[in-house]
Amino acid sequence: MKKIIFSAVILTLITACAGIGGGGSAKVVEPTAITNAKTFTGQNTVLMGEFSVTFVTFDKTSATAKSSMFSSDTGYASSAIRAKLEGVSDEVMQSITDAAYKDFTAGLRANGYTIGDESALAGNPTWQKIKYDDSPRKTTSSFKVITGGSREDATFAPTGKKLISKNIGGMLPYQAYDAAGQLQVPIINANYVVHFVYFGSETEYRSNAYSDIKGAEYSAEVSVGQGIQVVPGSGINWMRGVTSTFNDPNGQLLIQAPVVIPGAYGKSEDSTSGLQKAANVFSSALGALSGGSSSAKDINITANPNDYKARASAALTEANKRLLSALAAAR
Repeated sequence: MKKIIFSAVILTLITACAGIGGGGSAKVVEPTAITNAKTFTGQNTVLMGEFSVTFVTFDKTSATAKSSMFSSDTGYASSAIRAKLEGVSDEVMQSITDAAYKDFTAGLRANGYTIGDESALAGNPTWQKIKYDDSPRKTTSSFKVITGGSREDATFAPTGKKLISKNIGGMLPYQAYDAAGQLQVPIINANYVVHFVYFGSETEYRSNAYSDIKGAEYSAEVSVGQGIQVVPGSGINWMRGVTSTFNDPNGQLLIQAPVVIPGAYGKSEDSTSGLQKAANVFSSALGALSGGSSSAKDINITANPNDYKARASAALTEANKRLLSALAAAR
């Protein structure tokens, strides 16, 4: 009989621990990553194409422990946590976005950049072909009952502005790059993703083939903790023209290590439905026969909007500082 161990951990604060280790050293992740650095040099005037902040409002993580691919053992333990943010209105998110945009443009000027007049873009025939979405643009889950849902979020532009409609995969349209080449001025698109929790996971598989215990042991643990972060991949698209086979005039400057503001900003509650709890019990009972078991838990975080705003704004301010310092250094 295989032994299934399931653990789901719910945290309201992230904790850290330290110990004494051997001769190894942890890999250092640089705060930012730059692509095609040469395209940033010698540029003092820029145009603002788009600025946006995406606020994640629902997300999930999972962990599965199983035997190695060469083993005949088919047992497993799987756990999942789904987290939902509540209590933060569109008005609060809009206010955070407006403040981040103001800080970003002020930071550009403080680092020696001149921001060109918006009329240069508005009057360009190629830029005029770009399609826009109204702000906010919201992404919701489908097949939630079957799959547990996918990430949900809301993307905001600064007040009075719209969002560029992206191509499949979130790519900027061709016309944006073409217009940059025509205008001979770099166009900046700055996009940030703000997440409301940390996720963690840990799995363990232990074979009992050479002990008195029959079968194997599996452990799958997932955790979620409150804390605001600007996630890796957020940052600046620097557009200067259309890419050709032998020339790429464009660059990127992205957050590589997350910008983290730890600490609770609201109340976490277990919101797992009766149907999900019944499914967990059934899977556990079935696991005694099949050797596999899975379980899921739902967490609602009801935010204090003022605390959320303060932490999200602090994270975006630090992200702006990090990116703009690297941008100025690249020039």
